[in-house]
Amino acid sequence: MKSSTTLKEQLPGRFRGSIQGAAIGSALGFPHAGSSRTFMRALGAEVVEGYVRHRSGYFPEGQHGASVQLLSLAAAAIAESGQVSAKSIVESWVPLWRENRIVERLPDVDVAMSRWLRRGASARGCACGPGEEGSGALLCSILIGLWDHDEPDRLIDDCEILTGVTHEDTTVRAVAAALATIIAHNLTHHDVVLAEVIDGAAQAAGRIDQQVPNRIQEIPMLLATPERDAFGQLATTEQDNSDVDHSGVSSTALPIFLVALHCWLRNPGQPMAVIQSCLQTGGAIDMTAAVGGALVGSSVREELFPPHLLAGLVESNEITVSANLLYEKQRQQRGRRIS
Repeated sequence: MKSSTTLKEQLPGRFRGSIQGAAIGSALGFPHAGSSRTFMRALGAEVVEGYVRHRSGYFPEGQHGASVQLLSLAAAAIAESGQVSAKSIVESWVPLWRENRIVERLPDVDVAMSRWLRRGASARGCACGPGEEGSGALLCSILIGLWDHDEPDRLIDDCEILTGVTHEDTTVRAVAAALATIIAHNLTHHDVVLAEVIDGAAQAAGRIDQQVPNRIQEIPMLLATPERDAFGQLATTEQDNSDVDHSGVSSTALPIFLVALHCWLRNPGQPMAVIQSCLQTGGAIDMTAAVGGALVGSSVREELFPPHLLAGLVESNEITVSANLLYEKQRQQRGRRIS
């Protein structure tokens, strides 16, 4: 049944839902990152009922991963500058490393940011090179889907600017473009249209890398496949022969994206079911659940997330403010273009 409100009326809630959904998924997964798929499935629904302390004892309940720090700061940087600028994003991120305020080490992003820190925000060639397929900054690509949802011709270019801050690898860049494209779809459609989601994501990825679209196009068939079999196909790469029941999703961008996408499309209107499915995959569950949370949040709005999970987030207010700032600036920019 379609909502009685218009897409325009839903837009602020979908902006916030995408960013807040990412933060909630990350915070639920952060304490369990690296746990096996078998262990996470044994937890059942308990895993989404509330936040728990990180097993290290160093973090409070509701602490999200470093990817959400980057997401919130990048959203504020785009809102402040009114455009997707590599320099402004780098300047917003560098203090996390300079002042040692980053929540956790993100190996791929650490490499790039250490170079930016040494060379300055106007430098070039600081990103990780080809072959480095880490996912540390993948979540930030949802901002491009939000920012350019009504300007699809700019989406790929802006995604390349943002992703280029940390990665040169074509797989990472293609995955980021596909994720941004799906977020944009969700902001411009009342309902999830499977064919449009898959074709749009594959087309966007294909402009950067020729292999990623093939993996995306497998998703519809796998939706009718038993979950265990589908997971085994989505969570692995040709170079990865590990036992996925033990290792879960690897920390590379493509498997994280594919698994999160599959979890979302199985339950596109049920936020906590999506996040629970992502958490039960094991491995890099904080990032997988963050991507899944962003996907479902952009399609259903913030209202369907349990209020206690939003309120219990560390830096909940800052996360919401960054989403509101991004929405307001995007609305202003759109008004100028129309006039």
